[in-house]
Amino acid sequence: MKRKVDYLLIGTGVAPLLAAQRLANRGDSVAILNPDHDFFLENSELPLDLLSFETTNADISLRFSNNLPEKIYRDLIPEFPGAIELWKEEDQSKNDRAFQVESAPWIRFRHRLWVAPVRSKSADRLENLYLRSLNLGWKPKWLEGVSLAKRFPGFSSKNSEIRDVEKWVGFLGPRFGDIDVGRYRTGLLEYVRERLGRENIMTSAHILNTDSKGVRFQLATGLPATLEVGRAVLHFWTPKMERNLRQNLEKHQPRLLGSFDQSVTKQPWEEWDILSRDPVAANVVAHLESIRVWSHGDGEPPHDGWNRIKLMRRAQADSFLGEQSFQDLSKVLFRFLGWERCTVRGMSPRVFYRWNKTAPLEFDADGVRSVVILACDGPIHWIASQVRHTIDGV
Repeated sequence: MKRKVDYLLIGTGVAPLLAAQRLANRGDSVAILNPDHDFFLENSELPLDLLSFETTNADISLRFSNNLPEKIYRDLIPEFPGAIELWKEEDQSKNDRAFQVESAPWIRFRHRLWVAPVRSKSADRLENLYLRSLNLGWKPKWLEGVSLAKRFPGFSSKNSEIRDVEKWVGFLGPRFGDIDVGRYRTGLLEYVRERLGRENIMTSAHILNTDSKGVRFQLATGLPATLEVGRAVLHFWTPKMERNLRQNLEKHQPRLLGSFDQSVTKQPWEEWDILSRDPVAANVVAHLESIRVWSHGDGEPPHDGWNRIKLMRRAQADSFLGEQSFQDLSKVLFRFLGWERCTVRGMSPRVFYRWNKTAPLEFDADGVRSVVILACDGPIHWIASQVRHTIDGV
């Protein structure tokens, strides 16, 4: 007997799970097809906004407001089936803290620190950003030399006089939020799987064809099957899904490809996981030109911080893990922070889209209404906001 659902969701990562939760909340029947054998194999979500400001006309007021911890909480809590905890540095000294769910995802309140060499193009852009944030009332604090470096996560004052620390300038900005992506994704997946039933969340799915009879697919094990779709097929555009979605658009609505290409650029990054000999303070996320650095771990940070740091480096698509990568790593860890040694636990190449337009793309696939939802990668709270807005309109 052929199965029928109101909506069929095709995608990987957290976006189809958020959409399924929202559709189920309003009473629609839902099934999910994921081409990966694991929902989060692509790892297309970030715990925070990397905040690149390449242009001077960026709306930093809106960008800053969207990254406040309270805003992140409001974006993420509606579809999450449990508690989300909040961490502030000043809470560590309180002994009468309310009961907390230790295994819940935590949103941390961390200052952003922007750093650049004196008399460089980066310093000019940084000063412009400082003045704009000052005019907007964000109360940034300008810092130079050692007073700046001491704020940088993991900085060691040992032999700082021979490391040219005085040649750096920057400012301490407002406190933004970041969240435990792994805990959030896992908690949501477990709940959606129980709510929809395991038979309605299928991984390792290969789409065979779509026609007026439904969507025909095959799993890694088993014979081909067909799902009849009553209202729409929803596709979620992430880097993993790009090739398949381009083929669909070329077949059914090729003019939409031009609209997509005009609305997005790709940003390749290297994500380094590094182990420090000493704990690294967890109250600041630092921006040193094209590099982001922060103390990394799950849940509430220990009093002294974690011994792991996450280092995100903006890269060229054709030069992952090249000579420049190790030069930049050495520049940050040894010449600036003053570490004597460290352990590199791993490096993962990651590619994210930078979206200029996020309106969904809609086309008819042989009688089946199909909607492509954009902006399903990047900061996880942006994904949640984008999915919610789009689902409310389908």
